Amino acid sequence: MGKIRKTYDAKFKKKAVDLYLKEGMGYETVAKELGISHSMVRRWVKRYEQEGIQGLEEKRGKAKGPNKGRPRTRPEDPETKIKRLEAEAEMLKKLLKRGMEAVPAHKKFAIIQEMAGCYGSIQPLCEIAGVSRSGYYKWVKRQERPSQKQLEDEQLKEKIKECHEEGKGIYGYRRVKVWLKRKYKLDINHTRVQRLMREMGIRAVIRKKRPYYGKKEPYVISDNHLNRDFPASKPNEKWVTDITYLIFHGQKLYLSAIKDLYNNEIVAYHISERNDIKLVIDTLKKAIKKRNVNGLLLHSDQGFQYTSRPYNNLLKRYNIKASMSRKGNCLDNACMENFFSHFKAEYFHLYSFRTAEEVKDAVHKYIRFYNHQRFQKKLNNLSPYEYRTQAT
Repeated sequence: MGKIRKTYDAKFKKKAVDLYLKEGMGYETVAKELGISHSMVRRWVKRYEQEGIQGLEEKRGKAKGPNKGRPRTRPEDPETKIKRLEAEAEMLKKLLKRGMEAVPAHKKFAIIQEMAGCYGSIQPLCEIAGVSRSGYYKWVKRQERPSQKQLEDEQLKEKIKECHEEGKGIYGYRRVKVWLKRKYKLDINHTRVQRLMREMGIRAVIRKKRPYYGKKEPYVISDNHLNRDFPASKPNEKWVTDITYLIFHGQKLYLSAIKDLYNNEIVAYHISERNDIKLVIDTLKKAIKKRNVNGLLLHSDQGFQYTSRPYNNLLKRYNIKASMSRKGNCLDNACMENFFSHFKAEYFHLYSFRTAEEVKDAVHKYIRFYNHQRFQKKLNNLSPYEYRTQAT
């Protein structure tokens, strides 16, 4: 039979602790005084210092926690554990290989730095992330002592963020480069701007292609005099027009607009709840009040509004030459389609509207921004209004 272990109550243990702490006796002296081993005295003193009197109470007995009783599974031996960890690492590599390739190196380094304290060695972390140890340590050194170029990049990032917020996220890296030059007189290489935007996770809003829907049968057809010859040599020489629908909160409005191909300026626009002939006539009348239209070319598609007699009679009255796209060929009026695409991607689809008045206010704000502030590369990085006023 095995040796029966003798137990001591908390009072006896407290007495031993008091002899050591209060009377100043050593471990050996207390042990001889009480007839116990010095290791027991040392253990009781340590428990008392850490847990107080509770540390001296007897803790033997059945476990009361969620892990009471014998373990249901056998403990994992070291060799099996190593094989399991190797399999998990290999599986992680395979699962993350495609995704990790798209993650910038500096973000991988930041993750490794965060995990290094838990795993000790960074070698397996670097292998999984697909980066080198030397590259990681160089990155850490740069974080501790940033170079002058890094400090300049951080300042540029703040300006790029300002541009992104001011432009509602519609500018790509080329337009951001122009914005920096216009506002801060900074002539930054576009590849540097692109790199910083990629590091910040900033990208321009991507416009979606518009599906083409068939037109109704025309009544009065005009030839395609524009014939995709979009450039114009002066204002009020070539105009294009079209209609788009604006869906919001279960409702629909129709936007009709006229654009001058000389500087891409929106000359006039009108919004209505009905897609009818009156919509295009009201738009044209607004444009006629603003500009000299004698002899200009106005291009549209073959929608029923533009092929109607009232619309064509108005064109003849003011000596405006009508031009129409070929049937089923939306590219003949691509310039007007382009504006509607910009408006919806850069503004309309970024917000939620509940009333028609909110939509009308949004259209007014964007067209004013488009005409007076939104610079275009083809206009020497000037806005349509700036380009027209400089030419006149």
